[in-house]
Amino acid sequence: MLWPRSVLRFPPRRQILLASRPFRYRGGRLWIEKVPWEKLVAALGTPVLIYSRERLLSNIASLVKSVRSLPIPVRIHAALKACTLPGIATILREAGLQIEVMSEFEYQLSRMAGFTPDQVVVNAPAKERGFLAKAVADKVALVNVESEEELRAIDALGRGRGAPVPIGVRVNPPVGEPSTTLDGRGSKFGFDVDSGDARRAVKLAASLPGVQLMAIHCHAWTRQYSPRRYLAALRPVLRFLGEIEREIGRPIPWIDVGGGFGSRNMLEASGNHIADFLAPLAEQIRRLGGERELLVEPGRYIINDAAVCIGQVLTRKRNAGRRWLLTDAGSHILPLRENVEYYVAPADVSQGKERYYVGDGLCIPSGVLPGSFPLGKIRVGDKLVILNCGAYTFSLARHFGGLAPAVAIVEGDTWRLLFRRRSSEEWLKWIDDQ
Repeated sequence: MLWPRSVLRFPPRRQILLASRPFRYRGGRLWIEKVPWEKLVAALGTPVLIYSRERLLSNIASLVKSVRSLPIPVRIHAALKACTLPGIATILREAGLQIEVMSEFEYQLSRMAGFTPDQVVVNAPAKERGFLAKAVADKVALVNVESEEELRAIDALGRGRGAPVPIGVRVNPPVGEPSTTLDGRGSKFGFDVDSGDARRAVKLAASLPGVQLMAIHCHAWTRQYSPRRYLAALRPVLRFLGEIEREIGRPIPWIDVGGGFGSRNMLEASGNHIADFLAPLAEQIRRLGGERELLVEPGRYIINDAAVCIGQVLTRKRNAGRRWLLTDAGSHILPLRENVEYYVAPADVSQGKERYYVGDGLCIPSGVLPGSFPLGKIRVGDKLVILNCGAYTFSLARHFGGLAPAVAIVEGDTWRLLFRRRSSEEWLKWIDDQ
């Protein structure tokens, strides 16, 4: 295997990102499985988002293997919001996973991909009443509730149909450092345990005849790589579960811990595995006694490292001692958020030790890739590969200064289109026709 000098200058953690299949260098250029990068770019242009079926299935297999060894049953509901591409959703279903949605659009997409209502968990801090009525009528597996008004609306739907609706109540653990949790105390999500709001909500759910209280839901983290910190947040929730079960006099059999796991490649580069999170959690749940079931809703872990974005260098510049590369892979395709983990590599091996800041050409005060990256000698027109962009990129892509990218998936030595990039003329005509 021939590695670019830039890769070998990366710290070991970043080297792992570029050493793992299926994205690897051979003959001085990047290959996605058995397809060289230039074959895809020649057909689809740049920027382009490319998934690997091999990596996607490998990530799913690693998760399934981990849950099969646990002492309690586990249901994997992949978070559809991580990638709202029908082709990816279909692969998730074919691999035997179930699904989690947060809107009527995502629910319709999941049904189009072949998921049945009893494979669907519905989340979101607020849900349209028409969507709730549809989900209840279709008999989805679970609706996680995050407000008392929503709880009473579902109760009315359940009484109206003459059968209780299976629901969960989302609760939030006592907040440690706000910067490390999904959101702070008193957020729009769920009910806080330490304020007493979670206790009131669960007791109300237990008293309503139109709902069946099946789950406690807690999505405590995003992009978590420390099993110790992950479990520390969930222990108070499990204590709360034991306490509230004694108070209401009935078991709540399902514990839905959401997602929040980091990308698989980054997780393993840090020396951990998904089993390091799930095994001790399942053991603590088993100790609660009774018949328990664990629900997980991973998105980033399954999808993020299964894709790369290839962009073209539009220009180079120097400013205040910084070398900049500005690309067409803009932040309308690779949204900037606090919890993204994009990493850059050259599409072809190049010599040199230049360090660049990599940004986009859009008129907003942010780059695509904040921070500097050691690359070889880069020229205008060269292609850059951006790793760790499979999750929350296409889902959040928007028409700002550019159009949503073409998306393809590689399967061995072939590839197929998942989303065709529309031309400016097509997009403008569509607007004009309205």
